[in-house]
Amino acid sequence: MKNFKKYVYLFFVVAFFYPFDSVAQVKLDLPVFPVPSLSAFTPPVIKAKGFDKMYGLDLNIQTKPARLYRTDFAAGTSKLGGSGTLLADVALLNEKGVETVFLFNVFDFWGTVVVKADGPIKTLKHLEGRTIAAALPTTNYALFRYFATRAGVDLSKVEVQSSPVPGLVPMAASGRVDGVQMWEPAHTVITYGNNNFRGLDIVSNWKKETGFPALPYLGIAAHKDWVEANRGLILKLYKTYKVATNFILQNPEKAAKIISDASKGKLKKNVLISLIKSDRLGINMYWGNKYPDANKAVFEAAMRIKYLKKMPSNKIVYPGP
Repeated sequence: MKNFKKYVYLFFVVAFFYPFDSVAQVKLDLPVFPVPSLSAFTPPVIKAKGFDKMYGLDLNIQTKPARLYRTDFAAGTSKLGGSGTLLADVALLNEKGVETVFLFNVFDFWGTVVVKADGPIKTLKHLEGRTIAAALPTTNYALFRYFATRAGVDLSKVEVQSSPVPGLVPMAASGRVDGVQMWEPAHTVITYGNNNFRGLDIVSNWKKETGFPALPYLGIAAHKDWVEANRGLILKLYKTYKVATNFILQNPEKAAKIISDASKGKLKKNVLISLIKSDRLGINMYWGNKYPDANKAVFEAAMRIKYLKKMPSNKIVYPGP
């Protein structure tokens, strides 16, 4: 009887620390944007800690430049996307006839315009008559246009210079423009350890005006046919990301080291620790259709700035298990 109780105890200990679905590992190719994209934060933590194997997966992380990533995803060369945005990779593609689905959100939207701390620009309205740099094809810039319009900015009075994403921080540091529209981790990179810059508040009114606890933005997307053929893997992928994001938030120093090492020093550990401990990282995991009203508000915002022509169907967001 004693041995029986001992084996039962060991059974539950093993079951708790080593989930049963970790036995058979399914290999998945998961393309993501390169550093400094936020979508490049979670994969190295997943691989370093073996979180994918805990849930029966073996993620093959494929880093692709944004243009190649979007081309491959739109063409179906990549059926699964680790840098999927609700607007660009799902709503817009569906409008163009490519059936994709927003599986789950990982990062809520956060963006800003970085300006000189001692300069004359104090609010978004002060951007009129001045020059900013921005990565024009990005979803972040599209949402910035919406928030700027809501703040009463006449964007026809703002001169915008196009810049690739890696050029945003150097552009801000050079002082050649009055402001730079950017997001994280670029914002923390340029502001860490100095008082030379500050970011204009863009998104604080969202929750005040809407009451929504989320601003759906960046997560995992997939083609509809992939979803229909792999429903059993989607929950495993969600669990993998969930445990990884929890690890990042609960262990900022350890996570920062993993991410910094994976970036080959492009992102400094102390900068990442500062970002993870801030409220700007925006980690907020939920299934695609958990906040339908928030999704609708994002779609309506995109329509107001003519990013989308019509309201998308709710079928483009995954309902969860």
